Amino acid sequence: MPTDAKCGLLVGVGIVLAAAVFFFPKDPPPTPAVSPAAALKPPATEPVRPERSPAPARPVARGVADALPDTRLP
Repeated sequence: MPTDAKCGLLVGVGIVLAAAVFFFPKDPPPTPAVSPAAALKPPATEPVRPERSPAPARPVARGVADALPDTRLP
């Protein structure tokens, strides 16, 4: 292997290592410790739903395609 190729290989490896060190993500700072009991949230209560809706629902056309009859072939 010629001397120029050895020097080029050495410089190339050095550049790659320098880029890896420069762009490697830093470790985030540690978060403060929280006790397990404080980390738990109380259970959410479910909203009370009536047995029947107050008014019967009516169908509504949402767009032109919904208002037109289905004309696709079987």
